[in-house]
Amino acid sequence: MRTVIGCFFAFIIFVVTAQSGFAQDAKPVLKIEARLFESLTGKFSEDVLAPDAAGLGNVIIGENASSSTMVIVRIDATPPLPANAKLRLVAKETPTRNAIGKARARLRQLLDSTVTVPSTAAGNRTTYVGFWLPQTGCTPVALKALLSAGGSGSVSASTTLDFICYE
Repeated sequence: MRTVIGCFFAFIIFVVTAQSGFAQDAKPVLKIEARLFESLTGKFSEDVLAPDAAGLGNVIIGENASSSTMVIVRIDATPPLPANAKLRLVAKETPTRNAIGKARARLRQLLDSTVTVPSTAAGNRTTYVGFWLPQTGCTPVALKALLSAGGSGSVSASTTLDFICYE
């Protein structure tokens, strides 16, 4: 009898854990975009993470000088997300590739923010959530977005803004 009860509980645990994540064919897809806020015009640049985007060297000076970045996380979900879905974005400075032999700069965490995904996501397949990063421009920034929906599992996306200032 103990064996039967033990097998029954093992089966229940297996079924519950197998159903706790997003379905393989229905996992939401996250895409991270970033647009520089141009201080002299008040406009936003094109997506600087797009495959054909220009480099991010010396963005703090010049005609389109920028020291802030708007990060946009696009969520594509089929079926729509549940009402309790949360999106977390972590943005941390990372060491520059050419920092070898130089004094190590103190790296900052620019953002660690979790927001409830807007209720519009319940009726749409695509939703956008924006995050503001102040004081960007010379140090690379690692971005990680994590979407969770209670017991429904989670999905993530990561990328790096390769900012650099030349001497």
